[in-house]
Amino acid sequence: MYIIKGDGVRIVGDNMDYFNNEELVFIGSGVPHVFKNEMNNFQDEVDYIVVKFNRTIGGQDIFRIPELSSINNFLKRSNKGLIFPKSTARSLKKQLLKLSKSKNESRIILLLKILKTLSSHKNYHELSSDNFIMKDGSATKDRTKKVINYISENYNKNISLEDLASVSYMTTNSFCRYFKNRTGKTAFQFIREYRINKACQMLINGEKNVSQVCFDTGFNSLSSFNRVFKSLKHISASEYKSRYSDLNLKHFEKA
Repeated sequence: MYIIKGDGVRIVGDNMDYFNNEELVFIGSGVPHVFKNEMNNFQDEVDYIVVKFNRTIGGQDIFRIPELSSINNFLKRSNKGLIFPKSTARSLKKQLLKLSKSKNESRIILLLKILKTLSSHKNYHELSSDNFIMKDGSATKDRTKKVINYISENYNKNISLEDLASVSYMTTNSFCRYFKNRTGKTAFQFIREYRINKACQMLINGEKNVSQVCFDTGFNSLSSFNRVFKSLKHISASEYKSRYSDLNLKHFEKA
């Protein structure tokens, strides 16, 4: 996933963060993920490139041949999701755009070139933690993704355990064990973290004050919002907003 322009909240496994321009993320097979943007106007639209591919061509796993061993090892490491520096993303932009328009054998050749470049980089970092383990089975993957999607669509509302259990077709007790086992977090920890990352997006955009952001992200009180924000981001919401306002102002002055 290459973000050309735009911003929002990114979830890969149990990792949650704010995404923005020129971000390049590689996500292994079966890892639940959500890139969420709320488009309020044309300027908020996200422009991105998604490349999906199978390991097999003509029924054969091409990445098992010795000549592609470095790419195969890279694919194995992607089961936690990988994020690359923006310099890497910029260097691959033209190739990714070309790949999105290519056909037939050119698509395979370009894909292998891009994968070779990515596999040779050492300065990426893993997104999901060691606690996050996706067990095999499409039902498990789909259930986890449904829950994450439900949270991303309803984070600004009151979400109960009963709601999440209903989405996953489980009892509340079973759901709590299931979700903690899959993500390493309780459902309410996950929701709080998602809300705070949405708050970061709103604060960076600068259109709302801290109080508005607090209630627009589903918090019932400003004191609770400020406490959770500081515990997760190690800075107050007002300081966070001020810091990005200063950066935006300097950028504007230079432009």
